[in-house]
Amino acid sequence: TIILSIIISTTGCSLLKPSFGERILADGKSRIAISEQWEEGKRESKKGEALVKKGRKLVEKGRADLRAGENLVATGNIAVQTHRQAYQSLSQSTESTRSVEAASDTVTQLREHAQNWKGGEEDIAAGRKLIERGNARITEGEIEISQGQSLIERGRQKMLDAEGRYQPD
Repeated sequence: TIILSIIISTTGCSLLKPSFGERILADGKSRIAISEQWEEGKRESKKGEALVKKGRKLVEKGRADLRAGENLVATGNIAVQTHRQAYQSLSQSTESTRSVEAASDTVTQLREHAQNWKGGEEDIAAGRKLIERGNARITEGEIEISQGQSLIERGRQKMLDAEGRYQPD
């Protein structure tokens, strides 16, 4: 009987229900954990929204760069074509020049066409750089949008999970 009473008293201790204070403490800790999870989800969601906003701005800037670059390339191509043809045409007509003044005037015109031709080539190069920068901004912006959307989704899921775990009294 002594052995039986020792076994009963030992197992009886482990079968005791937690005290009221222990239950309140455990409930409080559980609610704090739920609250922290919800707040973490909210922070992630806000951070994601900021990333999406930043990404959209980058995409907008990239598209603006693309438009500006394409315009520069187009105007540069026109300038190159126009001034190259004018230069070639004028240089072929110099054979018939009969005076020094006419030759000097022709040389001045040739220089102007050459400078404008070169300016067109510079516009094309600058336009291509803008297009490259625009494409890079668009790519970077799309990555940030994607990352932001993932953060928003993950944050909202944490918030929903926390709300599902919460059991009001």
